[in-house]
Amino acid sequence: MHRWLHFPIASLICLASLHVHAQNGDIAGARDAYKKREYANAVKLLQPLVEGGNADAMVLLGRMHLAGQGVVKDESAAVDLFKKGADANNAEAIFYLARQIHSGNGLPKDEKQAVALYLKSGQLGNADGQLWYALSIYRGYGGMTPNKAASFEWFLRAAEQGQSSAQNWVGVLHDSGDGVEKNAFEAIKWYRKAALQLEPNAQRNLGVRYAMGQGVARDDAEALKWLLSAAYLRDAVALEWVGSFYEHGRSVVPDPLAAYMWYSLLLAREPASTSGKTALARVAEKLTPAQITEAQTKAKQWPVSADLLRAIAATGIQNAPSPGTATPTAARPNVPSKSGTGFVMGSPQRYVVTNFHVIKSCKSLRAMPMDLVATLRAKDERNDLALLDVPGLNAPPLKLRTGRSIRPGDDLVTLGFPLAGLLASGASVSTGTLTNLGGIDNDTTRFQISVPTQPGNSGGPVLDTYGQVVGVVVAQINAVNLSQTIGSIPQNVNFAINTASLSSFLDASGVDHDLSQTQQDAKAKKLDAADIGALGRKSTVKVECLNN
Repeated sequence: MHRWLHFPIASLICLASLHVHAQNGDIAGARDAYKKREYANAVKLLQPLVEGGNADAMVLLGRMHLAGQGVVKDESAAVDLFKKGADANNAEAIFYLARQIHSGNGLPKDEKQAVALYLKSGQLGNADGQLWYALSIYRGYGGMTPNKAASFEWFLRAAEQGQSSAQNWVGVLHDSGDGVEKNAFEAIKWYRKAALQLEPNAQRNLGVRYAMGQGVARDDAEALKWLLSAAYLRDAVALEWVGSFYEHGRSVVPDPLAAYMWYSLLLAREPASTSGKTALARVAEKLTPAQITEAQTKAKQWPVSADLLRAIAATGIQNAPSPGTATPTAARPNVPSKSGTGFVMGSPQRYVVTNFHVIKSCKSLRAMPMDLVATLRAKDERNDLALLDVPGLNAPPLKLRTGRSIRPGDDLVTLGFPLAGLLASGASVSTGTLTNLGGIDNDTTRFQISVPTQPGNSGGPVLDTYGQVVGVVVAQINAVNLSQTIGSIPQNVNFAINTASLSSFLDASGVDHDLSQTQQDAKAKKLDAADIGALGRKSTVKVECLNN
């Protein structure tokens, strides 16, 4: 007989209970680390849980693989984790597996199978699964016959669990009378529930109802409050409504300059908007060239974090930061005081290249989304370059172009993290051309590019059509100051540090880096911007400066 059979059963049960409690504690710690964006620590806590068969840990680690948070972005690894969790009948894992199948990411696209998994997840109580099964019924995914009445029941189940998107849909169906009795008052109730969870569609819908007096008494001040919050969350319809409020002076003093800015933001998000184009032209007639310049500059600088937080706080959302605490970002723990972009170079030892002004005066640095500690290894203040040592970095290094140099008119691609915290978390990809081989006053360490550049792009790589590094994004011209001097508004006048300066800096810093002359290979094919972006994203990081 095995010796463990003589061990008291009660003790075995106690040990099992302790193991479960330990696992629960570890998963709670991992989730807490994830919420704090301490991704490396979260991964460290999750790995043993996954190996021990914890399905909740599998889901969270799978999500981190999807986003490249603390681990290499890897959809196949994420799918494997979701499959294992689904095999354990974990409702959340089943939902995420369904989403991958529905979108065809990491698995063959199969709407019918995805819908079946949404149903299973929803039946197990997952609110996201209930939402997506409701959408499947509503829209007829997977060959289903659209049935709005049947979809309402599933939307309601998810909404009652607090799923904000489902709450908005319950409001929409009550508003339209699709699948349920039309009830404007009930619609308002559900819009408000979702709006208080920062659901932009619901905030916009609630704001529009107040603006039009549908289901509530017309109240322009209340309408603008919700529309502003939705606009800051980048809802296109809300952007247009806010522009209209400022143009026509609804609950605010008429301000065509502010209206021009909001209409410009609408068109930046929805370039084909006919009503937006008409509104912008209409407001432009009321402004001087200098005022238009000012409005365009404000649109480029938007959003101002203090204004954003003030707009959200005005809605009365619980735990929203108050306007009085919005400005001092550094006072809030784990919040970067500024950020920029960097990219990986060096072989076999890998480092991050960025601009010196990005990391100047920083008390500590982190490379995101891996959430790795970074330290300054070398700097060149004159050429605005910095080299960061990032232990644990395993992203692939980019190669520096050598041989035949780039010429004016050559196509370029840049990657960066502009307007951090408001745009999507992944690196943004922008395209343009090389316009001049010199910088301001014929500065031979710089070249001019037409690629659009925003705050946060500094330090990002400039790539040629073969994916080779040809420069480092460094600056954009001050359009306001220059327009006052020359009388016109410069467009897309931006600059990058050239490869000669970068190569000298890397050599002086003792960094062995890969070189490439792919452009001189007759068999080499040029890549399109999407492929260059996909290649560059693997090697581009967000550099966060912390001063707290």
